Amino acid sequence: MSQIVRCEVCGGVYNQRYLRAHTRLSHRNTQTVTSPSKSELEALEVILSLYTQLSDKNKKTLRERLTNPSEGTP
Repeated sequence: MSQIVRCEVCGGVYNQRYLRAHTRLSHRNTQTVTSPSKSELEALEVILSLYTQLSDKNKKTLRERLTNPSEGTP
């Protein structure tokens, strides 16, 4: 007898035998967005550490450049 399980991504209820296929087919693009890899988390920590070392003026400049990347570099 098959067990009924819940999808961790969308919360849908599925047969345990079908869940792996459902996850692969329905959530292949969203999995990378919802669960960052260890290296991505480490990169974020480095970025945050570097950001906190900036002066207030440079923090403001960086925020402006991040919100308007098409304007290029100064």
